[in-house]
Amino acid sequence: MIRQTAFAAGFLALAACGPMSQDGLATQLVGAVQQTVGGAEAVPPPPQLATDEDIDNNPGQFIRVNFRDLGTWDTMVAAASNAGRDTWIGAANLSVTFEEGIVVATRGMPRDLMGADTGQVRAAINAGGGTAQRTHDFLDNLDQISTRVLQCGISSQGTDSFVRREQTHDTTRFEEKCASEQLQFTNVYWVNAEGQIVRSLQAVSPDAGYLQIDVF
Repeated sequence: MIRQTAFAAGFLALAACGPMSQDGLATQLVGAVQQTVGGAEAVPPPPQLATDEDIDNNPGQFIRVNFRDLGTWDTMVAAASNAGRDTWIGAANLSVTFEEGIVVATRGMPRDLMGADTGQVRAAINAGGGTAQRTHDFLDNLDQISTRVLQCGISSQGTDSFVRREQTHDTTRFEEKCASEQLQFTNVYWVNAEGQIVRSLQAVSPDAGYLQIDVF
């Protein structure tokens, strides 16, 4: 595992890199988090599967995903559940699969995340912080599965409230900083008192960038 002090130094170097790429996926983190906390939806949505009233009247039935690097966002409904993994799909035919609130697969995006093992990450969040190893599987240019093993440090950033749809959510914010020789990124999670990730900013792949995910 990478020590926290060494990881912090590596991340500072990462922040100086160029736009999102395989050499530095976290370079837009600060601006993205600021926009996320502000609650701004700066991009036009596709035709929606549900209105705001539908979402308000059916808690737990919808999520909204801002595909930041694709310039679109979508409301999604649950499509399948298998072995603790839940897949959600929207009107734009993009889908995201989660395991306990953490992205483990996507479909329909540039260089999809074909699969991921993130169990240690969720355990570290539940423990209030720690270290974890995660693996990501991507399709390479030859349509072969390419696996990345990343070492991650998860730390609590303290209490952090945000306002969404005129409702204040009191949460604890966690940051997950991950790195391998080929890939580096930072994820952010807003976790409520029940342990649910109600908002997050999660990296998918060098080509797809970040997803901002709101769980209603």
